[in-house]
Amino acid sequence: MTIMTTRELNRATLARQLLLTRSDLPVVEAVEHLAGLQAQTPHSWYAGLASRLEYVRPEQISELLEHRQLVRLALMRSTIHLVSAQDCRWMRPLVQPVLDRDLFSNQLHGKPVQGLDMDELVEAARPLLEKKPRTSKELGALLAEHGEAAGWGERAPASLAYAARNRM
Repeated sequence: MTIMTTRELNRATLARQLLLTRSDLPVVEAVEHLAGLQAQTPHSWYAGLASRLEYVRPEQISELLEHRQLVRLALMRSTIHLVSAQDCRWMRPLVQPVLDRDLFSNQLHGKPVQGLDMDELVEAARPLLEKKPRTSKELGALLAEHGEAAGWGERAPASLAYAARNRM
C-alpha cells in the first residue's frame, strides 16, 4: 500500500474538487462530480463553478435551473446547495431524517411548529411554490395567512417557511 504524503493528499483533494485546473466537463456533470455546491446566495454557485470550469456562463446555469436540470434546495447541514435533479432524487431522502431532527429541535423555529400537521403544511405550500418561485418571506406570509383560515393559530411566518423548506 502506498502512503500519500500530506502534499500528495492535498493535491489529490484539490484535483477531486476541480480546483487545480479548470475542467471542460459540462455543468451538470461537474455538479454531479462535486456532489453539489453550496448555493446559499444567488451568486455563490456561479463563482464556485466559474473557478472550476473552462467555459461556463451565468446564462447557461440559469437555463439549467429554469429547465430543472439543476436545483437549489436545503440539503447538507440544512443549507442551500446546487445539485443536479438526478442527484437530488437520491440525496434528499438520505438527509431528510437529519433535517427533521433539526426542524423540531431548532432554537428559532422548533417551538413555533410544534404540533403542526406537516403534511397539511406541505399541502398548503406546494401550490404556492408551483405557481412561482418565492422568497422565504413571501412564502411565510402566505402560509401564515392560510394558517389563520385553517386553524393553525398564529405561528411565526418565518418558521412556517422554514418548515416547508425542510419538508419539501
